[in-house]
Amino acid sequence: MRSARAATFAVFAITGALSATWAVRIPAVQERLDLSPAELALAILGVEAGAIAGLPLGAAITARAGSRTTLRFAFAVFPAALAVVARAPGLGSLAAALALFAAANSVVDVAMNAQGVELERRARRPVLSSLHAGHPLGLIAGGLAGTAAAAAGLGVPVHFTAVAAAGVAVALVATRRLVREPPRPPGRLLTRPGRPLALLGLVAFCATVVTSVAENWSAVAMRAGHGAGQAAAAATFTAYALALAAGRAAGDRLVERLGRLRVVRAGAVVGAAGAAAAVLSPWAPGAVAGWVLVGAGLATATPAVIGAAPGLAAMPVPAAIAAITSISYLGSFTGPPLVGVLAGAVGLSAALGLMVLAAVAMAALAGPGLRPAPRSRQPAGGS
Repeated sequence: MRSARAATFAVFAITGALSATWAVRIPAVQERLDLSPAELALAILGVEAGAIAGLPLGAAITARAGSRTTLRFAFAVFPAALAVVARAPGLGSLAAALALFAAANSVVDVAMNAQGVELERRARRPVLSSLHAGHPLGLIAGGLAGTAAAAAGLGVPVHFTAVAAAGVAVALVATRRLVREPPRPPGRLLTRPGRPLALLGLVAFCATVVTSVAENWSAVAMRAGHGAGQAAAAATFTAYALALAAGRAAGDRLVERLGRLRVVRAGAVVGAAGAAAAVLSPWAPGAVAGWVLVGAGLATATPAVIGAAPGLAAMPVPAAIAAITSISYLGSFTGPPLVGVLAGAVGLSAALGLMVLAAVAMAALAGPGLRPAPRSRQPAGGS
């Protein structure tokens, strides 16, 4: 079990590192292909389309082949797609490569969370939050490596190919240590989520709105609102990501002691207070502290929601995870663009108030979304 947990943590970290590798070199890709902002936005639509399409695919493969086999298959595609992105000769091929990259990422997302749910079942206690801590740590590692590569003048094709090769090698070693789920009846994979799962999905949606806005706008807000330099703005994002990782590292113990409902609701309140401080503080240190509170408060939300999903749905675990993740993904597709639109009308500080509203909504929905499941189906660490 210990080696399987370490391997799953590594899978989460690799996923974060691969995502960050693409994110930090977007300007270089844009410059290489001479893309206008509008053309870049069209290319990034490939990410959104691929991410959504990959979720039901991940559910279908994981339900039939198991999370261990699915991850070994997906990691033969996911990192390699990054190398394809780097060599795309034009806008259309870039969008297609990004769609493949995002679809493979979604397959990995479903499978690694299914592996985490299985580890929770075997351990009879929460472990998902500490596994999810690997993702922000991977984001930081990938971001730092990408920054160093850019500073050294390393071309995107060389950089992405090196990261892809390392990702495949590490993933193939890690996935050998994963556990296999016991065989279960496959059940229906493409069913409409019932009310309990839909409510749980809304909690995840609100959480993702807050975290995606923080990831995309925290550095921009520090520069625009407090005149921070590029290094200080980047450090704000890093502080947020570290708080997210630290909160997830402690999340399992909190869920085991207090239950999912109390942890998610309290985290939403902390996140709302942090978002308000980040928006309203006239001092840069106070704003940074606000972003740190956002990370710490929202850290446990996604793992807690995913851990609760199998106990609330009469469908295979991968299908339940895919349903929750699909609703959650909509938050990342709507939150950051909506802030951009609102910022043009009311200013960035007021637009970032969307985080406060989403966190408050998350606290309100936590009760109906995370009400205790029937005793016979209650997952470990339930509320």
